[in-house]
Amino acid sequence: MALPPCCLLLLFLAGAQARVSYAGHSVLRVAAAGEQQYQSLEELRASGHWDFWSEVVSGRPVDIRAPLEMRTELEGWLEEQGMEWSVMVEDVGRLMEAELATNSSRLSADHPMDWTDYHSLEDIYKWFDFLEAAYDFCQQEIIGQSGDGQDMIVMKVCKGGCGNKPAMWIDSGIHAREWIAPAVATWMLNQLVEENGENELTKDLDWYFLPSHNPDGYRISREEDRLWRKTNTYYTDGDSNPAECRGVDANRNWAHHWGETLGYDHCALDYRGPEPWSEVEVTNVRDWVFDRKNSIKFFQTLHSYGQLVLTPWGYTDTPAPGYDKMLELGIRGNEALFAVHGTTYQVGCTTGILYKASGISMDWMLAEAQIPYVYSIELRDEGFPHGFLLPPDQIIPNAQEVWAFHKVAAEHIIAEYAGP
Repeated sequence: MALPPCCLLLLFLAGAQARVSYAGHSVLRVAAAGEQQYQSLEELRASGHWDFWSEVVSGRPVDIRAPLEMRTELEGWLEEQGMEWSVMVEDVGRLMEAELATNSSRLSADHPMDWTDYHSLEDIYKWFDFLEAAYDFCQQEIIGQSGDGQDMIVMKVCKGGCGNKPAMWIDSGIHAREWIAPAVATWMLNQLVEENGENELTKDLDWYFLPSHNPDGYRISREEDRLWRKTNTYYTDGDSNPAECRGVDANRNWAHHWGETLGYDHCALDYRGPEPWSEVEVTNVRDWVFDRKNSIKFFQTLHSYGQLVLTPWGYTDTPAPGYDKMLELGIRGNEALFAVHGTTYQVGCTTGILYKASGISMDWMLAEAQIPYVYSIELRDEGFPHGFLLPPDQIIPNAQEVWAFHKVAAEHIIAEYAGP
């Protein structure tokens, strides 16, 4: 059975404000077997007609979203290919409704933040204002604007000023639909400031938090299309015609080995952009971090989903310099993570336990900025039963366990770089 050539990915008119509906959409988990079946799935993914929630990786299940009217077509194709499948998410729209349910338990009358809901960037920035006013060691810095002119703000947590101590960087939201990432990052920031502001984690270490690496995409995911992943830029194709689709995967736009894997299709979720550094959101982070590369010793970029602790490289199977040290710290951090709630994460290099991807921030940070400890954590869950649509009641437990990982990392960075 041949699949009809309908584009199912994020189709709506530019500027339209009506939210895309995913009522009745399902996510099927496919258990492929053998090289031929994985190759067929990769060809289906490369067609750009389907929203793959996970990459095609041999030995791992593949998650594919299907609109109600197309589910029969996808199931028929899978049967024709001899692939086994199960329903991971029965109704994506229903999960979205649960995700947006108001569970507010605000911690303060001075700001709108809590961690029982997913918040807008405006709420996060209002909370930043509160932190800066309430704590003399918290300071905001605008590192640039997004393509649509939204401020990109780093919260700096530095006792006695920034730059004279080793530092840790934590960013989130480079993929807009991964809402759990900024929620976890901001909870950890709150924990650092409120509970650890007077101890060695701030006395001997500087911290930099960027809650949204992709502000325009995050706004689109909240206001227009919950499953939007990319930036909001427009480019023309090789014939100078308007591009069929908008947006670039900002985590395929970094110059280190840019363009060596897929992502050449404008409409693809992993579109790498017309050239490296085409996205201003990427160059803003590049420039700010590179100016501080001598002090930043730990880099973390939070993603979802999968429950993985990843290290470089993403573009090759060749071991990265310092891999053994990153792996050892990652394993110790993961043990602390597991001890909190018994959640199981897997630790290893990106190509070894996930998939091959080039032009990613993590690789550039190691190769060009020469930051010695570089990680990307894929947060909860493992795909079933929520995938990208993790309910807000999991924000705090997810953040608690990931904070345990970062406390181990922080203590290690202090011991190695802060001196006696």
